[in-house]
Amino acid sequence: MSRVSKWSISGLILGCLIFITSPSFKELFTNINIWHYKELSLYLTGSIAIVYMVMSMVLSVRFSIINNYAGGLDKAYKIHKWVGIWAFVSSIVHWFTETWFIDICKLIFTLPPKVKGVSTISDFAKQVYHIGNDMVEYAFYVFVVVLVIALLKRIPYHIFRYVHKLIPVLFLFAAYHSFTIQIKGAWFGSIGSFMLSIIIFIGVVCALIDLLQLIGYKHKVFGEVVKYSYNENNKTMVIDIKTMKSFDFKAGQYVFLRFGHKKEPHPFSIAGCDKENNAIRFIIKELGDYTKALKNSIKVTDIVLVEGPYGTFTFESTNQQIWVAGGIGITPFIARLEYLVSSGKKVDNVDFYYSSRGENPFVDIEKLCEKAGVCFHYTNTLKEGRLTFEKIKQTIKDIKNVSIWYCGPAKFGKDIQNKAKNAGINNKNIHYDSFDMR
Repeated sequence: MSRVSKWSISGLILGCLIFITSPSFKELFTNINIWHYKELSLYLTGSIAIVYMVMSMVLSVRFSIINNYAGGLDKAYKIHKWVGIWAFVSSIVHWFTETWFIDICKLIFTLPPKVKGVSTISDFAKQVYHIGNDMVEYAFYVFVVVLVIALLKRIPYHIFRYVHKLIPVLFLFAAYHSFTIQIKGAWFGSIGSFMLSIIIFIGVVCALIDLLQLIGYKHKVFGEVVKYSYNENNKTMVIDIKTMKSFDFKAGQYVFLRFGHKKEPHPFSIAGCDKENNAIRFIIKELGDYTKALKNSIKVTDIVLVEGPYGTFTFESTNQQIWVAGGIGITPFIARLEYLVSSGKKVDNVDFYYSSRGENPFVDIEKLCEKAGVCFHYTNTLKEGRLTFEKIKQTIKDIKNVSIWYCGPAKFGKDIQNKAKNAGINNKNIHYDSFDMR
């Protein structure tokens, strides 16, 4: 079962558990009435929705323990996306139940009259949760717009990023509604209320961390560009950034860089380090609008905010390792090779497959591989066609005791991943980093 499925099912179970341990669950069997069932279904769908919302908030603040449990920050963002979608779906069901469910039922059959009992709730308490009802209704409509913008990748990233900042505010409205609506259902004092209140509290803390721009603050350090070069042949930039304090990382990890003239942080794999100058090195391919603009604007002495390191792509496996890189995806492997060479370590269980258009743009890579004991295989896709898993499979000694480490284009990686699984390689032994943060 995938991590996304595990988190999604866990959220559903937790939301149902909150409802089951609340006073409303008992009323399912004591007050059999469609009007009453409508109210109870609102509590159920609302509990599920707020759990998914809190899960999404927790995953967004980059807690190390959560990232590790999710399999890395990139995997956490994928889960964040899907629990956000499930929060939206359950919110839609919740909204539909409140607004259209009864009207549709009236079209099908005659409903019994709605009978209201004597309320024991004070007027002030009613006002408290009615405010929450009104706020969350408007927040819901805004949430729909925000989610559509988030899912439509044609909308530029900088617009998505700024609109996405509304989510913590919208969550606070939902949190207020979820907490105060317990007054109406007489939930306070029950196990379900206790669980719900703790979950809401966790979500509120995460929302405030986001709003106060404290996400990743423990992992942030300022640096200065001390060296910059651009290779016109392979359209790549080599940037050395000297950090204001020591920066420890494992080969294969990545960081978010925010340059002084750019407001958006972007993830880049660390390609190596210059210990003499206390600098970390990045090899960045000119691909999209951001990197093209960066090529023309970056200069030595520029101030850079570095956040990280993140990622679990750290080559920690005693099995035979198959490294697969495409294009600029070679950067984490360069960092690993430099680490092996600088530490005097030599391996005898690594085959490195690298493919690119034309002749190998990184000519020194073969020398590094030779010093580190890594068996290097290069594929010129213009002459030999695409690198395939069938070719890679030829060097696998034991399909049950091998690990795949991939970095490169997403489509190519997905193909490698699927064929590796079909060949019998355990999913936990297939490692990759995804920089798709939407």
